[in-house]
Amino acid sequence: MSFDADAVRADFPVLDRRVNGHPLTYLDNAATTHTPRQVYDVFEEFYAGYNANIHRGIHELSHEASLAYEEAHDRVADFLGADGREEVVFTKNTTESINLVAYGLSQHLGEGDEIVATEMDHHATLVTWQQIAKRTGATVRHIPVTADGHLDMDAARDLVTDDTAVVSAPHVSNVLGTINPVGDLAALAHDHDAYAVVDGAQSAPTRPVDVGDMDADFFAFSGHKLAGPTGIGGLYGKREILEELDPFLFGGEMIRNVTLTDSTWNELPWKFEAGTPPIAEGIALGAAVDYLEELGMDAVRDHENELAQYLLRELADREFVRTYGPGVGEERTGLVSFNVEGVHGHDLSSLLNDRGIAIRAGDHCTQPLHDRLDIPGSARASFYVYNTRADVDRLLDVVDTARDDLDAYLASDRYHDLVSEHYHHPRNSGALTDPTFVKSSEETTCGDDGEFHVTIADGRIEEIAFESRSCAVSRAVASLLSEHLDGMPVEEVADLDGYVTSKLDGQYPDLRRECVEGPEDVIREAAREYVQKNSA
Repeated sequence: MSFDADAVRADFPVLDRRVNGHPLTYLDNAATTHTPRQVYDVFEEFYAGYNANIHRGIHELSHEASLAYEEAHDRVADFLGADGREEVVFTKNTTESINLVAYGLSQHLGEGDEIVATEMDHHATLVTWQQIAKRTGATVRHIPVTADGHLDMDAARDLVTDDTAVVSAPHVSNVLGTINPVGDLAALAHDHDAYAVVDGAQSAPTRPVDVGDMDADFFAFSGHKLAGPTGIGGLYGKREILEELDPFLFGGEMIRNVTLTDSTWNELPWKFEAGTPPIAEGIALGAAVDYLEELGMDAVRDHENELAQYLLRELADREFVRTYGPGVGEERTGLVSFNVEGVHGHDLSSLLNDRGIAIRAGDHCTQPLHDRLDIPGSARASFYVYNTRADVDRLLDVVDTARDDLDAYLASDRYHDLVSEHYHHPRNSGALTDPTFVKSSEETTCGDDGEFHVTIADGRIEEIAFESRSCAVSRAVASLLSEHLDGMPVEEVADLDGYVTSKLDGQYPDLRRECVEGPEDVIREAAREYVQKNSA
């Protein structure tokens, strides 16, 4: 290992805190990494020393702020292998970067054009291209994911044709850990005169990136995933393309000249940075890439991979655990998504939280990918420069006992007795043969997967049942609701508001509020849809 993770931890004071009486073990880095003091000290330096707006003042503070902000662009450009600051636009995050590209390219799309994305896309790209296609008449097609978690490149070569205008793909999957051949995809796109767009949210923080070498036309990333602050991210774009692209936002610094009838745009990258930008955040982003460069991105990649491979090997020995994505010994990034038999990810996350361990559970903003895997969600442990094998071992200790610990967790005084009762003895579980309607859970951020089956007769619920692959708490609540709603007028169900929280007397952890309230939201919405449809 090229650096000492225990020594690196000293740069991150948040890791000294305790959660539920235990030392914090932070394994949710694919969502957001922590920020070292070398980065967040920049905020005090800026606000205490030279806080001023940039490019607008003929005074010392404005000059100093402008230079620092411009130099941050230079440092990020070097970090990515870009040809200068003109090719790096600061945005809020990856999502805004993708939207900026999509808006600009949409001006050149129409019916007959195709956008090729992937089945493993994050919602930030998936939904964006969906909406652009609806507005322009273009069609979105998707490169499938193979059983072993890779993009099907044979299918990609069939999908990308002369009708393709855009090829968009994640460099690294935020669920599978797969490292995609974005250079090959860019070459394929260019062979058909299409643009190549890369979602680099998971790659820029974790491995060396050279946008020139991959030959992507656009590369988007977020600061908060690479030891930087929230509210700042970036977009790399080839200079000649950015010159031709229409701005996404108007006003302020992006303008060169304005009359009452027309305007001209500023030079790159300011053309795409309208209004007062996140100045302190941008300067701190420059400090973040400096910090990572000092560690060495090769070393960051190798450290993450070593931890991921260790966790994969350990989980492979546990028959009650299923992992997703490339297997032991295959190239991947430093995250592992998995499920423990009989324990939903939310329940596992709660058990881990009791021990001060933070992971992510749900669909990770990749609902179609989880549908492809035929699972409602997954637990995800993701590593960064400050994680160690000891962190993995703490995770494994809870994984090993989770199935036995779940009963005690639900029966503890943090939950009302009804939760454990309905979990162990569910009412109305199953499906109805000929229901009046079926309403599925659509809590896409939740990772729950369930549905209510309802038969209506004379305006009342004659029969109700539920099927669920949701967490234990949501399943218990669905059972509690089904028992209460049986025989109730459907109009009363449509007005349901807070029954579950009242029945449980508020006795549940606030961390599980969505799990408690979700089923009631679903059945209320279904009843309202039914009443509205039948009163029209």
